[in-house]
Amino acid sequence: MIVLSANRAEREAYAAQAREAGEGSQAEASMDVFNAMAEIRMAASRALALLSKQQINFTTDRAEAIAELCDGAEAAIAAVRDMATGAALDDAVLAAFMDENGKFL
Repeated sequence: MIVLSANRAEREAYAAQAREAGEGSQAEASMDVFNAMAEIRMAASRALALLSKQQINFTTDRAEAIAELCDGAEAAIAAVRDMATGAALDDAVLAAFMDENGKFL
């Protein structure tokens, strides 16, 4: 039950952020998207640097969790790319993506 309320709280916080972004100027929102994507790139670069500096033997569970995070990040990046480039993103596909990946937002 605690997990459900935590997920709900995260989704409500995400919805509040989306509403606030909608209230700001388009230029501000555009810059926020740019900055968020730059943060993702830098985080991935830091992860690569850590992996290249040390030989890390991940447990099976941890390796699977990292793989799931990578899959989720790839899906999120693809959705952002589609939206930013004007590619059609079906509402049902977007809703399914948010349901599946909302826990990471």
